[in-house]
Amino acid sequence: MLNASRCARAAVILILFIAVSGYALSAINCHTAVNHASPLFSGVITSISGQEEYTAYCAGCHGQDGRGKGRSSRYCSVPPPDLTQLIQKNKGMYPAERVCEVLRHGTGRAPKGQGNMPTWGPLLKSMNADPPGVTEVRIQNLAAYIKTLQEDPPASQKQAPSVR
Repeated sequence: MLNASRCARAAVILILFIAVSGYALSAINCHTAVNHASPLFSGVITSISGQEEYTAYCAGCHGQDGRGKGRSSRYCSVPPPDLTQLIQKNKGMYPAERVCEVLRHGTGRAPKGQGNMPTWGPLLKSMNADPPGVTEVRIQNLAAYIKTLQEDPPASQKQAPSVR
C-alpha cells in the first residue's frame, strides 16, 4: 500500500511539473509571437499597407524578396512559389484578380500535411477584427504590393515596338 501511495504521489508531482512547464513555455512563445517576428507570420497588424502586410504575413514563407525562400519555407509541404515570376508566367500580364482570389479563397489545391498556404481572407478578418470591407482593402493592397516584386521579363520576351 505504501508503494502505491508513493507512485501516485510521484505521478501527481510529475503531472504538475509538466503542466507548469508547458504553461511557462507557452507564455514565452506567446510573448515571442506577439512582440517579435514569428517564423510564420507576425500576428495582428493595424496597418492596411500592402508592404507591411506582406512582411508580417507572407515573407516568412515567400521571403522578403518574394522568391519563395523565406526562413519558414522549409516547413511547407508545398514549396512556396516565386512571386517575382507571376508576370512572366502569365504572358506578360500581372494576374491581379487571381492573386486576390488565392488570398481570399486559397489555392484550390487540397492540403497535404502541414505548411500549406493559408486562406487569408477569413484569417485577416478574424485576426484583425476588421469591419466590413477592410479585409478586401487589405487583400487588394497586398496584391498591389506583390505586383511591385515582379521581375522585368528577359529581353527575349519583351515585345519590340511596332513601326508604322
